[in-house]
Amino acid sequence: MTVKLNHYWTIIHGKKKEYDKFIIKKFIPRINQLGMHTVAGWTVLVGAYSEIIFESVSNDLDVLEKALQDPKYKEVKSELFNYVKKYKTKVLVKTGQKDSYSTDIRAETVKFNQMWDLISDKKEDYARYTMEEFYPLLEDLGIFVAREWEVLIGEGPSIICEGRAKDVDSLIRNLQSEKFRHAKGKLKEFVENYESRILTFHIQKVTGYKSASYNILSD
Repeated sequence: MTVKLNHYWTIIHGKKKEYDKFIIKKFIPRINQLGMHTVAGWTVLVGAYSEIIFESVSNDLDVLEKALQDPKYKEVKSELFNYVKKYKTKVLVKTGQKDSYSTDIRAETVKFNQMWDLISDKKEDYARYTMEEFYPLLEDLGIFVAREWEVLIGEGPSIICEGRAKDVDSLIRNLQSEKFRHAKGKLKEFVENYESRILTFHIQKVTGYKSASYNILSD
């Protein structure tokens, strides 16, 4: 079972050049060596939160737990704090509601993540509505729902719907549509503490002939 570890941080002003070098040359290689595969890094384009979201996945919770306890991880995380602030993490597991997740993400992709908490006595109605109406509508609007995640460790909201779109212009246009506004309004009959964010690439994986490398995109 894929388990996601998200790191959240803000780059310390004036340390961007040193940060870039550290992330590419040391942080990503060490994370990957420990079995926490680097998927991508994202910057928040629309929505309030940490500046950077660094996304990594492990094959299962045991692998992740072992990696987090490894002295090499503690060392590289400590060094990261020379370049970033407001650091926090979340461990995410799949809910079983929606699962089309892939670590292969197209270069032009933008993310549309929605977060919420379930209203406890409306879980069955929520499950039926999201699977039969809300998620199909997102797909019709060009928002591919990769997976619905549950926050196992970390601050809420407790559910994250990971959506991916081809480009930000069409995404924003579709989010302004009457169809989406109506669907979101109905969703709020079953959930509370709704939030959303649009994310663009900060760190991008480049797949080569024999191996993958990573690039940090310019601001």
